[in-house]
Amino acid sequence: MLDLTKLPVLNNNHEYLIDNPDYSELYERLNMKDMEDQLIVYSYIHDMIDVVKELINYNIEFSHHSCHLSDESYLLINITQ
Repeated sequence: MLDLTKLPVLNNNHEYLIDNPDYSELYERLNMKDMEDQLIVYSYIHDMIDVVKELINYNIEFSHHSCHLSDESYLLINITQ
């Protein structure tokens, strides 16, 4: 499990996927079973570049996605790693 206190940039720039209906509904349709274990970082409200740098520095896996609602993008990070 990720310790967010050791990742200050991510800790200050994330939401829980399960708390975001537009996105969680998308992943429900894709049969993603571990939504409660996913963080989401939005490019339009978070310091996404700084988050990516921190994730890379700590060898934390993440995925980058195009937003289905806008021209923006977001990151998904599994907190169980």
